[in-house]
Amino acid sequence: MKEKMKSYWTKNGFYLVLTAALVIVLSISGVAGYRSGMKDKKAAENAAEFSEAQNTPAALEGSADIENAVAESISEAQAANAAVAETFGDEAEMVWPVQGEILKEFSMDTTIYFETLDQYKCNPGLLIQADVNQEVVAAFGGTVETVEEDSVNGMTVFVDMGNGYQAVYGQMKDVKVKAGDAVVKGQALGNVAQPTKYYTEEGSHLYFALTKDGGPVNPQDYLS
Repeated sequence: MKEKMKSYWTKNGFYLVLTAALVIVLSISGVAGYRSGMKDKKAAENAAEFSEAQNTPAALEGSADIENAVAESISEAQAANAAVAETFGDEAEMVWPVQGEILKEFSMDTTIYFETLDQYKCNPGLLIQADVNQEVVAAFGGTVETVEEDSVNGMTVFVDMGNGYQAVYGQMKDVKVKAGDAVVKGQALGNVAQPTKYYTEEGSHLYFALTKDGGPVNPQDYLS
């Protein structure tokens, strides 16, 4: 029996070892192929998920919203530039810089009485009643020339509106603009302050004046 087994292994041992080696190699290849296939599958799934995320309706809608917002901002900026470019003239119409009663009207032909000063004098602008902190807006578009502190009218904003016209806003505080700023009709300029010592009896108000080539003009001729 031993002699037969020895003879068998002598004749067939090489082929048995070769067969076993092939089985092992094929097994290892199968495992590696399976792992490689799973890895490729996972990579493909990840790529598909990324592609889907990049092309979801929400992403596309977000992109469209951004484009619309940019277009809207450009449109608003163009409208603002057009309003600033508008030049003041005889047919121009201003909005009221504050809402309130006129405490003292424009009067350059006759004098009117001022309670705090206890005297009669001409008035080159309007005193429009307004509460302290009430917002003041630009009556018309233009460019801020200066912002100055005046002993009579307090913090005062001067706006060049073109064609030699200038708007003057006095008795202000918390001014939001500075020299060189372009403003549009209705834009907030600041707020009404406590009146200076020259107008304590008249109460809080906005001093609003209009000039043409340096000479006083009645603002009520241009207010809507």
